[in-house]
Amino acid sequence: MKKFFNSYKAILYSVVLFFLFFEALVIFGVEFNKKNDLSDYLYTESADTQIHTKMALIQMSRVARIFYDENINKEAVIDLMAAASDTKDEKELARLRERLYVLLKREYDYFQKHGVRQLHFHLPGAISFLRFHKRQKYGDSLLKIRQSIAYVNRNRMPISCYEEGRIFNAFRNVFPLFKNKRFIGSVEISYSFSALQKELLTIDSTSYMFLVSKKVADAKLFKSELSHYKNSEFENFFYDKSTLTDVMEFRLDKIYAINKKIAPEIQNRLKKGEMFSLYFSDEHIYNNKKIVVTFIPVQNLDSKTVAYIVHYKFDKFLELLLHKIDILFGILTLIIFLISMMFMFYLLYYKKRQDAIKMQATHDALTKIYNRYGINDILRHKIEEIQRYQTRAAVIFFDIDFFKKINDTYGHDMGDYVLQNIAKIVSQQIRSSDAFGRWGGEEFIVILPETSLQQASKVAEKLRKRIEHEAFGAVQKVTCSFGVTEIEEDDNITTLLKRVDLSLYEAKRSGRNRVVTDNQQKTNLK
Repeated sequence: MKKFFNSYKAILYSVVLFFLFFEALVIFGVEFNKKNDLSDYLYTESADTQIHTKMALIQMSRVARIFYDENINKEAVIDLMAAASDTKDEKELARLRERLYVLLKREYDYFQKHGVRQLHFHLPGAISFLRFHKRQKYGDSLLKIRQSIAYVNRNRMPISCYEEGRIFNAFRNVFPLFKNKRFIGSVEISYSFSALQKELLTIDSTSYMFLVSKKVADAKLFKSELSHYKNSEFENFFYDKSTLTDVMEFRLDKIYAINKKIAPEIQNRLKKGEMFSLYFSDEHIYNNKKIVVTFIPVQNLDSKTVAYIVHYKFDKFLELLLHKIDILFGILTLIIFLISMMFMFYLLYYKKRQDAIKMQATHDALTKIYNRYGINDILRHKIEEIQRYQTRAAVIFFDIDFFKKINDTYGHDMGDYVLQNIAKIVSQQIRSSDAFGRWGGEEFIVILPETSLQQASKVAEKLRKRIEHEAFGAVQKVTCSFGVTEIEEDDNITTLLKRVDLSLYEAKRSGRNRVVTDNQQKTNLK
C-alpha cells in the first residue's frame, strides 16, 4: 500500500483535491439552493395564510352587512336614533337607549352566535350611545380614540378595519345612519379575534393565536379591560385570552414552548411589522416534527402594525422538501466521488450532456428543426460572412395561411400535425447546406447560401406547390404565403427581417398562397 501511495502520490493528491474542490462547491450550492427553496416556500406559506385571513374577514364583513341591512337599517331603529340625536335630555336618552336595546336584543343574541362581539351605536360627534356588550358604559366621546368612527362621521361612508377600542381590540365594521338624508349617527358591528379564529379554523383546521401590541392596549383600553390580555413570550405583545384554547391542533403548552424558542430570533421582525414565516423543530416538542409558524401583521387605519395573527401548522411537505435536499446532497456527493475516480468518463459524459443541452436550446421541440434562437444565430453568422467575403445568400420567410382557423376548427393536435408535416416536407425539399427553422407559431424561415433572389424565388415556389398538393389528414389542403429577399451587404438582422416580412405581408395581402419577392413588393407599392 505504501509503495502504491508513493508511486501515485501526485495522482492521489490531485484526485483528493479535485474531490474536495467540487464537494465544497456542492455543499455551497446545496446550502444556497436550500436557503432559496426554503425562503420561497415560507413566503408562499405566508401568502397563503394572508389569503385565508382575508377570506375569513370578508366572510365576517358579509355577515355584518347582513345584520346591518336586515335589522338595523330599518325605520324603527332609524327613528329611535334620530330622536336620540335631537335631544339632550338624559331621561329621554335613557328611555330611547332602553327601547333600542329591547328592539335589537334578540337579533344581537342571534348574531353573537355567528361571531359578532360588539353592537355599538354612536350619536353624531362619535358619542357612545349604546354598547350592547356593556350597557352601563355610554356618553364617552370616541372621536379621538376611534379613527373608524371619526372617519364615518367625517365622510358619511362605511368602513371595515381592525382597530383598538376602549374595551376590546376588534375587526370593526362601522356604518353611517341617515334619516331623510340627515346624518343621525353610526353603528359598529365588530368581531373579536376569537371569531376570526373560529372562521379560520373552518378553512384550515390547524392553530391560530392573536398577539396585540402592549403599547396600543395600554394607550387605548380602559384599565379594567386589560384583564382580557396576558403577557406573551414576545416582547411588547399580549396574548388575547379569548384565543387561548386547547381545542386546536396544537396544545397551548406546546405553543408557549415554541414561542419561547423562536422569540429571540424574531423580535426585530416583529418590531418592523413584517409578514413572515419560519420553520421550527425540536426533539422535545412534538418529537422533532417540522412546524411552520407564520406571522401575519394586522394594521390599523394609520397602516401601523398593531397586532399579529400567528398560525402554527405541522408541515409534511416541508419535511419532504428538507429530506429531498438531504438526498440531493448525498447523490451529488456520490457523483463527485465517482467523477473523481473516473475522470475521463466524466469528460465524455459532460460533453454528451452539453451537446444535448445545445440541441434543446437551438431546436424546436415539436418540429425538430431549428428554433428562433438557433436560426437567428445562423442568420447573424451568414450576414457577417457576406459582409466579410462578399458571398451571397437569400432568405425565404413563410407562414401557414389561416392557421388559427385550423386550430379552432380541428383542434391544436391537428395544428401540431400540420406544423410537423410542413417541417418534414420542407426539410426534404431543401439542400443539406440550407438552414431551416421555425421562427414562431406558424412562421418558418429558410436560409439559402450561395443563392440569388431569382433562385430563391424558384425554391419558394417549389415549396409552395409541394405543400399545396399535400393532403394533411382531416384538414386536407393547406397553403402557405412566402416572402423572399436576398441578403444585402449593409443588412443587419432587423433590416433583413423587416424587408422579408414586408414581402410576406404583401403575399398575404394580395390573396395568400403565393410567393412575393422584395422586388415585387416594392413594385406593388409603387
